[in-house]
Amino acid sequence: MASRGRVTAYLPEEIQKALEEWAEEESRSVSSLATYLLTKSVRERQEQKKDEFRSDSPS
Repeated sequence: MASRGRVTAYLPEEIQKALEEWAEEESRSVSSLATYLLTKSVRERQEQKKDEFRSDSPS
């Protein structure tokens, strides 16, 4: 199994409640939802940075 990191995050109460509701709607844990959302965000940012690099490169 791949190594996994651990992160502790302190969230505003309204965000915590929203995540709990979202996770329940999708029948998953808050941890699983947070992992999914963070992974998606990081991948999108990496793609955005690649696109910026490509547009900055001389043709």
